Amino acid sequence: MKKILSSVASLMLCSVALNAAGTAAGTTVSNSASLTYTVSGAVQPTVSTQNAATFVVDKKIDFSLVHDDDPKHIITTPGSEDVERSFTLENTTNKIQDFTVTATSLASGKVYNSQTDDSEVENLEISVNGGAWTTGTVTIADLGVDASITIAVRSDIPSTNVDGNVMNIQLEATAVKDGTTTAETSTSSVDDKDVEDTVLAEGAGYTGDDNVEFNGKYAAWAGYVINSPVLTLIKSSCVYKDLVSGVSADAKRIPGSTITYLFDIENTGSIDSSDINITDDLATELDVTTVTAVKTNDNQDSCTCSGGVAGAGSAATTVISGQTVAINDLTVKKDKHNCVTLQVNIK
Repeated sequence: MKKILSSVASLMLCSVALNAAGTAAGTTVSNSASLTYTVSGAVQPTVSTQNAATFVVDKKIDFSLVHDDDPKHIITTPGSEDVERSFTLENTTNKIQDFTVTATSLASGKVYNSQTDDSEVENLEISVNGGAWTTGTVTIADLGVDASITIAVRSDIPSTNVDGNVMNIQLEATAVKDGTTTAETSTSSVDDKDVEDTVLAEGAGYTGDDNVEFNGKYAAWAGYVINSPVLTLIKSSCVYKDLVSGVSADAKRIPGSTITYLFDIENTGSIDSSDINITDDLATELDVTTVTAVKTNDNQDSCTCSGGVAGAGSAATTVISGQTVAINDLTVKKDKHNCVTLQVNIK
């Protein structure tokens, strides 16, 4: 007797969500099979399985967190407050998922996009989808399948920072059990076809700080670079005139002579500087009532006190109190000098 066997499978799915995350966790997949055959050419009754083969689709936890505003490092200045960076968290788990997110300053020496961290930000805060700013760890509840959410991080820049300082931060997302802050873990027992197991399947995130795949965490980095003026001040003097030679290259520093002081302010930083104030406590041997020719010129390649002649430029704002001369509201462009002059007589 020759038997010809064939199988016809029918697939019955319950509540299957067709999306990038795949079949929804918890879905019961049920399969039945049947066979037909003939005996001596006669078709025999169909034989069906006595019980359908069923299993429950397990939970595959997969998600990503990316820093999504450009550039990777933004330019900021010392003392800036509430400087924001933006991130996006996407849930590609095959089920609604809870997460926690935490922002931290990276340790000195950590390198992000070729920029080495050498300073720290302060007062890190997190806002989810434009909500209230919160310090510490923030919980994101019930992020839908294939849904994403915007997370902003802001911080303050200490005023002690100097030109060229780099501050790198990390935002880390952790998959947590529903309604808790307990981290999800992969099911460690042998597969049970009737139970919804959990499998951590996320990537490593930014790999520069021991972030690894399949641990339920995903990290993204962002950075700040300080642009600031870098100022130096050199004070020098030369003789303008004396009571013997008058205005002359041979004038000497005798009583009654007029001395020209030159204040050379150099800016070697990345940006222009303003609101500069010089305070000069003149020696008692100088007659403060004779102070003249206080001038400023903020766009020079160099400054030279030559022949005692007061420098070119415009009149500077000057306040005199006792023997103290304050020269205020000065500016100096980056990579330039401001040549400030003041003339005063020796008593």
